[in-house]
Amino acid sequence: MTERSDISVKKGSLYYKIRLIVQGLIFVIFICLLIYADPIAERDKATDIFLRLSPLSAIGTMVAAKEFIFQYWPAIIILIASVFLGRFFCGWICPLGTTLDITDKLLKRQRRRISYKIYDAKRLKYYLLAFLLLSLFISHQMVGWFDPLSIATNAYTIVIHPYFTSLINTLFNFLHKFYLISFVSDIIHSFFKEILFAFHVPFFRGHFVFLLIISAIISLGLFYKRYWCRNLCPLGALLALFSDWSLFKRVVGENICEGCDKCNVECKMGAIDNTGKKTQDGECILCMKCQDICPVGTVRFTYKQPKEQETTLDLTKRGFITACISSAVVAPLLSLNFRKKNSESNLGIIRPPGSVSEDKFLAKCIRCGECMRVCKTNGLHPTLLEADLSGMWTPQLIPRIGYCAHDCVLCTRVCPSGAITRLSKENKQRLAIGKARINRNRCIPWVGYARLPDLEKNWEDVNCGVCEEVCPVPTKAIHFNTYVHSNGKEIRRVYVREEACIGCGFCEKVCPVPGRSAIVVEGIQPQVMTSEIDIIENNLFPLSIDQWQRSGKPKAYAGKDKLFEYINGGAEVYLSYSFVQASTSTYFRKGTNNSIKVDIWEFGNSNDAYGVFTKDKAGQDVNIGNEASLYDNYLWVWKGRYFISVEPYRGNVSPDDVTFIGTSIVDDIPSGKVSLPDILKYLPEDGYIQGSSRYFHKKIILDNIYISDRFIDRNILNLSEQTDAVIADYESDKSNLPFKILIVKYPDKSIAEESFKNFVELRESWGERGISTNVLNTFEDSKGKFSSISYISNFIIAAFLVETREDSESYVSDVISKVKANKG
Repeated sequence: MTERSDISVKKGSLYYKIRLIVQGLIFVIFICLLIYADPIAERDKATDIFLRLSPLSAIGTMVAAKEFIFQYWPAIIILIASVFLGRFFCGWICPLGTTLDITDKLLKRQRRRISYKIYDAKRLKYYLLAFLLLSLFISHQMVGWFDPLSIATNAYTIVIHPYFTSLINTLFNFLHKFYLISFVSDIIHSFFKEILFAFHVPFFRGHFVFLLIISAIISLGLFYKRYWCRNLCPLGALLALFSDWSLFKRVVGENICEGCDKCNVECKMGAIDNTGKKTQDGECILCMKCQDICPVGTVRFTYKQPKEQETTLDLTKRGFITACISSAVVAPLLSLNFRKKNSESNLGIIRPPGSVSEDKFLAKCIRCGECMRVCKTNGLHPTLLEADLSGMWTPQLIPRIGYCAHDCVLCTRVCPSGAITRLSKENKQRLAIGKARINRNRCIPWVGYARLPDLEKNWEDVNCGVCEEVCPVPTKAIHFNTYVHSNGKEIRRVYVREEACIGCGFCEKVCPVPGRSAIVVEGIQPQVMTSEIDIIENNLFPLSIDQWQRSGKPKAYAGKDKLFEYINGGAEVYLSYSFVQASTSTYFRKGTNNSIKVDIWEFGNSNDAYGVFTKDKAGQDVNIGNEASLYDNYLWVWKGRYFISVEPYRGNVSPDDVTFIGTSIVDDIPSGKVSLPDILKYLPEDGYIQGSSRYFHKKIILDNIYISDRFIDRNILNLSEQTDAVIADYESDKSNLPFKILIVKYPDKSIAEESFKNFVELRESWGERGISTNVLNTFEDSKGKFSSISYISNFIIAAFLVETREDSESYVSDVISKVKANKG
């Protein structure tokens, strides 16, 4: 019996089966981390572990950024493991390699039919590796374009997952039309949505480019299995260099091998020579296929490999020199961008929140698309040439497609390289990634204002304000400059407060102007916290006014919470108007102890600023701003959207002092064209006490005005932010005490009618005797004073504490006549 007859035929390799199971499980984990990236990142768990496994990305990013990046510790482990285990990463872990194994199997029949072969040279990947590594020292890093983990992530994120789920949706939406099977198909569709589709399935601009790339890589399998891995992959070349020292190598039993050539034919990497005995260790990915198919079981993997079974790859000096020269020529061209050179600022693209400076960002970003995958609004997309050639495939926010959600920080949690730094929600909400700009040639209110002569002939509503409504900044970065026409109509022209704008792009997303938005966000570099921008001074508080010097830096209290810090007891009254912020500062006269306190209150519109002025003012009128009032040494001024109060703080301050300070500050405050609130024109002139009117919206203002001998605790008049109201005092020739007229304008008639009924029911519940005439009801209280109320259209008109019934009803009727005349 021969030596060979003692050898049993090998039925398959256990290690090969283990490798298949491990490879499959790792691939499933990779897919799950992509599909469920959102909820995993929400829990602050790592979804970028695969991207941090790449030694090529680690080296490229660290060299380009000139810093050690600790996040890449898994890549260091892979590199060290490759020294001992060989190029195992490519055969056991790499998701792109697993994808090619699957597609190569599907292309097996077509591959057999193709008689010709394309160029097959394993040395190309080494030359490409040299090209990329040298470019790191010359220009920007390019490894992200060629790293297989970045390519795999982009392929599944931008192409495969969206396309597949779109196909599934289309199929089941079609099946839903058929009544007999729709019940079952809808259940299956819901299952897919929960399991496969995760939280959202975005589509990306430029996805067709990525489709061509991944299709090209897969199509190379028509000529050779794993063509990308064996000939082009620079990460494979890097791992191959370390694998030459591997302690785990392929060994063939010399006296047992039949020379059947099966292992050579089946080796997807072309690592085995024609005899089946020699192996290029740097090319072997330890897939164990040769061991599994060997009919005599002569193949094994061990640390002892005979010298005669080693074979090396033929790398030429000419090839490396060509690669280096190509890198020296091509790499600098990546920096060419004429838009960038011709601009004093930035390219204008919006980077994700937390992005480092642009140069550092281009050095660190590996173009993996992970941040784009988790973007909740589908706002992040790969750049093409917007950020020059060196920035191609890096992420940018396109607000017209999707804005940056105010409470989302997912992109800052999944970046594997530190190109996007981690942010807390609090810091992210204060981080400005861009600034909004108004295009007045497209903005609806501004275009309406520009054609004002035509508008006067045939008035139409040109107000919009959608951008202001959605602005997530607590103090609003978008405000209105209101133009009030002589006919009482308003045009609310929007403008952006750049110091408060965070560049989220929500305004651009919702702008109703078709095509290019009328409000456009431009990216800024570096990104800054809005708290670092001085939103207070804004030239409203000069450093000195003649002999008066400003004391320190002004303080600003923006938003509801901050206002309570400033005036805890009385903030609600000011918040009943469209409060934006209050700024305060003090001035002291040099050489004295005299000091003056100045408060500047900003509101959303001039009407509300006027309302606060009417609430606080006292004394005699003075000619400052739009209106002003001086009482002793206290001054109150209304100018545009601002209400200013000037009062003594310390020492002996005269009325002339506060008037001088107030006038100097008010002159520098912009007002725009303003007019009194429209509702004031309905007040009767006869008996009106000059300066007594109070303009307001909510019940809290009315609570501080005496209109009956009983307190009204319920909001029976349905006063809210949407109502305009005015109350004024009137003289009576029958009494020394004034009576009051109240006018309320509601959004619609039904609220006015309901408020009228509420008032009548309340007075009747007090036991007061009522006299009704049509929709005019009059009541007499316990002190013999009369109150009348009526409604017309969306108005409520009431008179309180009048001496006679005739006067009470007469004044109400007078207002009704004015409302009718105006509507007519």
